[in-house]
Amino acid sequence: MFFLLIILLFPLLVIFRIWRASRKNNSIAFFHPYCDGGGGGERVLFQAIYTLKNKRSPYQNKRIIVYSRVPENEKHEILSAVSLRFNITIDEKDVDFVQLHTVKWMNPKNFPRFTLLFQSLAELLVAFEAICRCLPEIFIDTTGCPLSIPLFKILGGCKVSCYVHYPTITTQMIKRVENRAEMYNNADFIAKNEKLTAAKISYYQLFAKMYKFAGGYSDVVMVNGSWTEEHIKNLWNCKPIKVYPPVDFFVDGDLSRSRDDVATILSVGQIRPEKNHRLQLEVLKLALEMNLNVKLIIAGGCRNAEDKARVEELKKYADELEVADRVLWMLNIPVDKLIELNRTSLIGIHTMTEEHFGIAVVESMAAGVIMIAHNSGGPKLDIVEDGETGYLATTAEEYAKCIEEICSKTNDELQNMRIKAQKSMKRFSVEEFERNFLAAMEKL
Repeated sequence: MFFLLIILLFPLLVIFRIWRASRKNNSIAFFHPYCDGGGGGERVLFQAIYTLKNKRSPYQNKRIIVYSRVPENEKHEILSAVSLRFNITIDEKDVDFVQLHTVKWMNPKNFPRFTLLFQSLAELLVAFEAICRCLPEIFIDTTGCPLSIPLFKILGGCKVSCYVHYPTITTQMIKRVENRAEMYNNADFIAKNEKLTAAKISYYQLFAKMYKFAGGYSDVVMVNGSWTEEHIKNLWNCKPIKVYPPVDFFVDGDLSRSRDDVATILSVGQIRPEKNHRLQLEVLKLALEMNLNVKLIIAGGCRNAEDKARVEELKKYADELEVADRVLWMLNIPVDKLIELNRTSLIGIHTMTEEHFGIAVVESMAAGVIMIAHNSGGPKLDIVEDGETGYLATTAEEYAKCIEEICSKTNDELQNMRIKAQKSMKRFSVEEFERNFLAAMEKL
């Protein structure tokens, strides 16, 4: 029986050894299926690639691979968009795209129930396609697919790293379910049912154990800020390396700006439910009721039909609140227009609860916008010093009071706050990212 087992397993072992021998030595592969997303995660991805190929390091001559839904023949369009959106110029010969055909299964819309579990299993399927198509020397997950880590470590024998933007599950998520809080990721029918709540808590706890198992196989764990760092420390029982995301400074030097009769409140961010644009509209209504002469510009990223539908819903809500004439929608604008808005707007508003970092917050503050950010997550722990470099708020009333205080300040008081903020934001420069990212990579 033993010899029969050996005979049966021997061909598989031979195939496995041949497959391992096909490894693309001298290669670094980034797992980022939606590399065409145009968000903060993609900013980190392409800055990391640029750093590896253009800064003096042991990795300059390595082949760079991106596992993506994007085919190789669309590389030119993607890199052109990266240059336009992020001001990062990458030579086409410096990166190869390996197209993954199973990426469509990662879409959370496929799994209206047990989304975390089924999406993670779908991500494992996509990662398996990736490892079959190209086996690299070094594997880096930059998109938050935890099960890809043990797959490439155990099966592929790769050196493995990850850059965590946002933990897949957190203790706060579990606490919200325990407290039966209704949110975009905790449906009202669950929050109102004791048995369903208990079942969801158990489900989350089991998923947290799987998440810990997966993270334990990463040789080097990078995180984007203090909020993520604390969660990953607790969830993975490791010592993550904090590598702040790279941020462009749109204004260097004079931060002063003229004060118009109508003060501009600027919101920058993708049109997603968690960004909570509804709260921004409610804040605007309160500010107008306080006789503050303000308008709101929403410079949002619209990725697809769902985002466009959300915009229409928000426009209807603005009509209901009778503030539509004070809202200007500027969607998918180019970098130069965003720079102009950051140079001219008086106030910035950010309303996402537990934002993992907040690149848009940093960009606006560095450009001289007086920021009012949500009193949680990265903005609270890493970015905004309340009352000194900006403001923190939670409720619509708190945001409106902050707007009132900003509008009442003198030009000199505002300028002093801008100078403090810009000096503080230097911690998040591209140069700091490059230095810290390469230092983390050296530990592989």
